[in-house]
Amino acid sequence: MRTRRYAMIWLLMLAALCGDQAVAGERCAAPDERCPFVSALLQQREGYGAQATGGLGGEFIVVTSDRDAGPGTLRAALQQARKGRAWIRFASDMTIVLDSQLRVPSNTTIDGRGKRVTLIDDGLGVYGSRNVILTHLTIDGRLSRLTQAVNVANDSRDVWVDHMDLSRMSDRLLNVKNGSTDVTISWTKFHHSNKVMLLNNITSKNLFRNYARDSIARVTLHHNYFYNTVQRNPRAQFGTFHLFNNLVENWDFYGMSFSLEAKALVEGNIFSNDAQRKCTEPAFFPTVEGIDVNYCRHIPIAPERSALPNGESDRKAYEKRKTRYGYIRDYKAFLRVKDNLYLGDAKPVLQDYHPAAVPTPPYCYAYEKPTQALAEKIRKFAGNTSGDIPLPASRTGMACPD
Repeated sequence: MRTRRYAMIWLLMLAALCGDQAVAGERCAAPDERCPFVSALLQQREGYGAQATGGLGGEFIVVTSDRDAGPGTLRAALQQARKGRAWIRFASDMTIVLDSQLRVPSNTTIDGRGKRVTLIDDGLGVYGSRNVILTHLTIDGRLSRLTQAVNVANDSRDVWVDHMDLSRMSDRLLNVKNGSTDVTISWTKFHHSNKVMLLNNITSKNLFRNYARDSIARVTLHHNYFYNTVQRNPRAQFGTFHLFNNLVENWDFYGMSFSLEAKALVEGNIFSNDAQRKCTEPAFFPTVEGIDVNYCRHIPIAPERSALPNGESDRKAYEKRKTRYGYIRDYKAFLRVKDNLYLGDAKPVLQDYHPAAVPTPPYCYAYEKPTQALAEKIRKFAGNTSGDIPLPASRTGMACPD
């Protein structure tokens, strides 16, 4: 009887071990290009961040604990990842309440596919890191503290943010700033938050003081879903940006914003807004300035602001400080705008402005004609779809540079 009991215990331990190995890489020994589970994800890369390989060629690390810190936690996995390339996966569905932000080192993938993984109260900081992939995670800030869901900053490069569900952050849902570049944000759902996304930011009273540092930014946004937000979907300054096939729906204040010689190609996006809808905002959003704000009163005229007029977000500051700092650059962005669709009460605002100054993307990309069907596809597949990877857009419709 005792022998049979020991045999049963051994079989259970072996099953658990094999189960962890299967979770790690769908029965792959390492996260290399021969592993179908890994290559299936990498085949979906597009845009300026398409060179990101994350933990490819490193080792699998499996998160087994939903605690904030300690053995088996995501925080411990990220600390281990600092020693070399790491492809981080999860042993089970889990909700992790964070005491503080998690720092993501270079050459790291955090891969939530196949599991329902949620981070609560704080998010992920990518600071001075190269070659990072973040995919299939939910981050809910609950408006509990002034932090970001994903903060890409301080000269980070080659970053891909994919299939995330980001909401309720008191600061911003996503930043790309402070000299960071070559970033793609795809199939991500941004919702129920105020200031959603900042692509570069002003860190001095002199608006152009950090222009040389921040104008190198190159960011691609495609097939993202901005839903029930307030503003900054995104707000972009200085860098080069390509926004295609995104759905911006039911913003309360304004949709997009471009200024300060950003160079933006805005094509094939869908803007949808209902001026008669009920407000879903909380009583107030806390802000970094310590002010409690609510934008419900703007909903009746919000559809007319699918974007702010070119440069409007920084025009007053520019005019006030131009004499002092001797600005010779434009407060407006350089824009090439084409083939966008406006549904419901939404009205177009953005227009071409020095379009020849906007670079043609140096890569091929799976562009889709903006239609109601594309809007439904984005509503269905954007966000943390727990491993349900949408079929790539038809490769017969690839747009490529001349």
